[in-house]
Amino acid sequence: MSAVSGSGAGAAASRGVLGRGSIYTLGTAAPILANVAVVPVVTRMLGAEAYGVVATAVVVIQVAMMLGSFGMPSVITRQGILTSSGVPGARALLVRGSLMTMGLTAVVLLAAPWWTGMLAEPLRVAIPLALVAGAFFVVVENAQSLLRVLDRPGAFAALSAAATLGGPALGLALLVPDRSPERYLVGVAAGYAVAALGGLVLCLRGGRVQRERGDTRAALRIGLPVIPHLVALFLANGALVFLAGQLYGIAAAGRLQLALLVGSSPGVITSALNNSWAPIVYRTPENERGAVLAHTARDIGTLAAFVAGGVATLSPWLLRLVANAPFAPDELVPAVAIVTFGTVVSVAYLANVHLVFASGRSLGLSVVTPCSLLVGLLVALAVGRSDLVLLAVGFPATYASLAVGTAVLRRRVGSTRWNERVLVLPFLVGAVLCAAGSLLPVTGLPSLSRLLVAGAAGVGTLWLGRRVIRG
Repeated sequence: MSAVSGSGAGAAASRGVLGRGSIYTLGTAAPILANVAVVPVVTRMLGAEAYGVVATAVVVIQVAMMLGSFGMPSVITRQGILTSSGVPGARALLVRGSLMTMGLTAVVLLAAPWWTGMLAEPLRVAIPLALVAGAFFVVVENAQSLLRVLDRPGAFAALSAAATLGGPALGLALLVPDRSPERYLVGVAAGYAVAALGGLVLCLRGGRVQRERGDTRAALRIGLPVIPHLVALFLANGALVFLAGQLYGIAAAGRLQLALLVGSSPGVITSALNNSWAPIVYRTPENERGAVLAHTARDIGTLAAFVAGGVATLSPWLLRLVANAPFAPDELVPAVAIVTFGTVVSVAYLANVHLVFASGRSLGLSVVTPCSLLVGLLVALAVGRSDLVLLAVGFPATYASLAVGTAVLRRRVGSTRWNERVLVLPFLVGAVLCAAGSLLPVTGLPSLSRLLVAGAAGVGTLWLGRRVIRG
């Protein structure tokens, strides 16, 4: 393949990811970020203790979704694009995977009388509700995976909004007459249930469902190793909060959680981009895949650098929005900057993991990701013993280890090569902007210098969009 044709295919792919694919990105990221705005309302309506029940349940929903999914959301898109059964086979996986999740959840709930007694009293109703919500969440994720194959960004965005915002909105409505965490969680579960039903209708109505022999076994062979990978990714934040609690106490853990919440917000954008990035990589002929991946990774890495820099420089005001004075938000500004740089580093991991999934040999991820998490925690422990803020270093350390680990794994499974050096410049831009976010003044008139840097990052984002559109 010539350099010219590779460049042309890469430019077209970037337009696909950042152009039409931006509908997927907005459809994923906007409801998540809007849902964050619900948190202050819920905390004020429930109070600290009751909100603790909700926060615990939300973690259970996330973990239950990963453990009960059998890895199907990560496999269905690949099934529809890269296997002989195609879209009908992906529909069959959607149905089978959803039924397996519901069956597993039913078994766990039937056993609830034996295990709920081990829970603290406030959690004995909340945790079963969280498991129900998690099961419906899996069905939504399965449906979204198929909608990516069908290239229906509008339906994808509508389903994302219904799932992410519908539940919290219904939960808030149920809190009006009776402010209890259980009522809020009933609303969340009901919202996911409605979204799950809508997703099945969108994906199955008028479409052919056809299972080929061995499809389910092959999907489980790829999907099951993804579960420890997903759980470890989820713990990249949660484990640091736990470590902060062990070293500095529960109050400090809550403060670090707020810094991670703000600092990882650019990661919502890069993760959402996967909804268009992965299908484009899978659809690219293998002889062009390396060039396309390098071109799109460079553009996504540049976007991540600008967005991360914007969040890092605006972090004093963002932190004051989510936390009041007792949390000492200004002291957390450097932690936010450190975490935002981690979201830039994550682009290298995302690029390599696409090729690992395309190869169909995902078993190594069940080792690479937990080991990377362990590396991140050890780094955080080594540098963060004397300063809570430095625990945040564990986040970019985890993703740096993941980038290296998935690059090695990609080579071991014999997947496509690509020029990883294209990410050097985005990393440097991200490092400079995030360093400015850490070091610039946070109070008084000098803090307005942050607006200039954030403005420059905004101009850079517009420049990138213009360049991608023009090809």
